Amino acid sequence: MEILFDILLDALIDAVKILPVIFLVYLIIEIVESRGVGKKRLKNLLSSKGAPFFGSCIGVIPQCGFSVIATKLYRKDYILTGTLISVYIATSDEAIPILFSQAFANPDLWLKLILLISIKLAYAVIVGFIVNAFIHRSVKSADNEVEEGDNGCHHHEGEFDNLHEGRFKLLLHPLLHSLKIFAYILIINVVFGLMIGFIGEDKITSFLDANIYLQPLFSTLIGLIPNCASSVLLTKMYAANALSLGGAVAGLSVNCGLGFAILIKDGKSVKNTLFVILSTALFSLFIGYLITVISLLI
Repeated sequence: MEILFDILLDALIDAVKILPVIFLVYLIIEIVESRGVGKKRLKNLLSSKGAPFFGSCIGVIPQCGFSVIATKLYRKDYILTGTLISVYIATSDEAIPILFSQAFANPDLWLKLILLISIKLAYAVIVGFIVNAFIHRSVKSADNEVEEGDNGCHHHEGEFDNLHEGRFKLLLHPLLHSLKIFAYILIINVVFGLMIGFIGEDKITSFLDANIYLQPLFSTLIGLIPNCASSVLLTKMYAANALSLGGAVAGLSVNCGLGFAILIKDGKSVKNTLFVILSTALFSLFIGYLITVISLLI
């Protein structure tokens, strides 16, 4: 019973330490969004010749709404297939805020964070341009406005519009988002603590090391789950050295927030929807295994 209490206490303390930094990150994003690039300008960027580059840069920003907006633009034939896939691959959902917050306590994580962002960004750009070069698809002119409510991350916004205004409303969205991630981190910390406490860290590490070639596949399957919890799980494993760089890149490249869920829900063509999802998954698997092989050879 004492062991269980210690595990729960350690999990809670670890989650509480991360919460303030995550809240600060989401608050900054909220402020930038409220004053920054509008949806029409975003549409113009994703419709330009350099769309895969701009899409990848936008996807790196830790805000799940961008993958939702890109999906809706794709569904309405405003952007190309490669551009959408580049946004998906670059998106890491909650990974960057979590690694960023933990890096202050563990400086070794800065290298992990930089490697993850750099590889995903560069790979997303390359894949986007390649797919656009081979998959020809007619698109509409980017003159019309994107409809309101495209940002999937702010689905809770309407619940408070009539009750909260001004600065409090600006703080509300980051706070709700941060508390949700806090809950996921706490649960996953407890699970990890139980595994280490009752199975043993050495046995877990040995098992993962012995099956390193399965890690990209394992991570990709988890990453396909359209939920914040999947990116939190992969990130925690990566930060704890329980998941290799190749496994982390594979899983977090295919994890695009609610993008796949919106694509399936609003998709007019089942064939086209499956193509986008399978292509993203295969590209993610490829880069994951490529990094894994290179890491073992070095």
